[in-house]
Amino acid sequence: MPTVDLSTHPVTPSPYGRWQALNSPLGLTAFGINAMVCDPGETIDTEHDETDSGQQEAYIVVAGRAEFTVGSEVSEAGPGTVIAVADTSVTRSFRPLEPGTRVVCVGAVPAADAPEFGTWIEEAAS
Repeated sequence: MPTVDLSTHPVTPSPYGRWQALNSPLGLTAFGINAMVCDPGETIDTEHDETDSGQQEAYIVVAGRAEFTVGSEVSEAGPGTVIAVADTSVTRSFRPLEPGTRVVCVGAVPAADAPEFGTWIEEAAS
């Protein structure tokens, strides 16, 4: 069973921040998953949309706090908060509010034949 400990996994600096690539070590190919490590005052550029790729995205704050801007909406998020952006044309970004903020980013193009994820949870509760 592949696992990754984010506290020790290699961090790669880029013009877009310090990233931890997770697909390869986890053996995943159905969706993109990476983590970003950031500190307040660090120069990072996370503002983008996914019009060209068609990806829907979700962001999970796993450490620290971040301020997310999705379209015109701004909200703060701490550990355990999930922010979703289904509309690929909407501009989104985030910035760290605490040192050591880590955000896991997940993205994929919707598939026409994808299962309705999570329906088994409601079915099991019935």
